[in-house]
Amino acid sequence: APVKRYEIFDGVTFQWFMCSGILMVGFLVALITGDLEDGCPRLVVLGGALWAISNYFVLPLVKLLGIGLGFSLYHFVNLVVGYLVGRLGIFGVPVLTGNLFLCDLGCCLILASFFVMIFVESEGQQPPKRPGDFQPRPIGSGCAGPGAPSTQE
Repeated sequence: APVKRYEIFDGVTFQWFMCSGILMVGFLVALITGDLEDGCPRLVVLGGALWAISNYFVLPLVKLLGIGLGFSLYHFVNLVVGYLVGRLGIFGVPVLTGNLFLCDLGCCLILASFFVMIFVESEGQQPPKRPGDFQPRPIGSGCAGPGAPSTQE
């Protein structure tokens, strides 16, 4: 996987900027709509903190598993947790009612597709490179089609 070849460090700066931007937009929306007059809801703060922690672990997860499997695992966990919160009524959320066959079927299909994706192998396994190993090609090299004259001498 190409992502594994480059050092991503620990992702703290990315996480800091993204969460700060989201916090500022949420704060502005709360000010405009008047939602801050009631105080700060603790469950919302807890949810935001858990979301920020899960986003923090995406970069190391992608570094470890690759972009396909890493993001699939991340979103698989998000979907299943969201499904279970609604299905079981966790955290004071009203329990889903009615015909839940499609909800259950969708969750089972997500689970099955995730297990299928675990067994997908990439074609060319190459050892990861260090950041200093990157050698850019000169402009035009490798771009000519078959039979084109070579620019290298």
